Amino acid sequence: MREAPNIPPPANSPAPRSRRGGRVTDRILPPDMRDRVQRQSFLTRVLGPKLEALAEKPGAIASIFNIEDLRVRLLRAGFPMGLRAQTFMVIKVVGALVGALLFMLYLPILNSTVFLPALNFAFPPVFLPLFGILGVIYGFKLPDIWLGIKIRARQTEVQLVLPDMIDLISVSVEAGLGLMSAIQRISERFDNALSEEFLRTLQEVRLGRSQTDALRDMVTRIDVPDLTTLLTAIIQAELLGLAVANVLRIQSERLRERRSQRAREAAQKAPIKMTFPLVLFIFPALFVVILGPAMIKIFMQQDTF
Repeated sequence: MREAPNIPPPANSPAPRSRRGGRVTDRILPPDMRDRVQRQSFLTRVLGPKLEALAEKPGAIASIFNIEDLRVRLLRAGFPMGLRAQTFMVIKVVGALVGALLFMLYLPILNSTVFLPALNFAFPPVFLPLFGILGVIYGFKLPDIWLGIKIRARQTEVQLVLPDMIDLISVSVEAGLGLMSAIQRISERFDNALSEEFLRTLQEVRLGRSQTDALRDMVTRIDVPDLTTLLTAIIQAELLGLAVANVLRIQSERLRERRSQRAREAAQKAPIKMTFPLVLFIFPALFVVILGPAMIKIFMQQDTF
């Protein structure tokens, strides 16, 4: 009996895999999730889940990482650079190790360049562990400081664009649009943090969440006092059956007034903030320009005598 000829596969077909061969991610994950996992670094894929599991268990490690608070802070920062809790914990651990190494290497350099030439003194090697501990603390806390800066920048952006967007949403609602339709139409015309959060809230409503719960989650995500007051008023108006257009108009006027108050407060604080650079940088230069020629003339007259 003749054997069937081997028919080569098409040129554009993928190479066959054995049923047990290949990566685990190729066998069990869908393509979109597989690509996202494979783009992550090795430390994130391997060390991240272990750190997250340790952080979720009660104990000292859980209190150090505080995984729930970290997730909320990343959410409020808008997940900068696509960071998730696993990746951020890996960054903190790596930062602690790198900080300890750099601080311990910096001690001999500090002795040879600063303390020995100037003070004839050097830190003994016993201080190396102390510098290492300081480096661990600094490297572990530095990502948290960066994340706090990102959160404040995002909240400031939301606070700046909030009055203008609420004005437009209020006009759209008074023109006859529903609240969600007005939010969608205005948010699609902006590209900022507030429009992203509004569109995310609309997506949650489309997926089956109630409008009230979606707005409450938005309050938790952003944590800006003006927006919290606005969304709380909208939720109460929806629950009590009040006209949302009137609520939006009143809140819009209040937001504009608050923005004017903040501008006046910033103008009143400006002279106080300018005192330090004036005393430290500008006054010494003025003294040199004004008194410099007189001092030179006095020294020249003393030399002649």
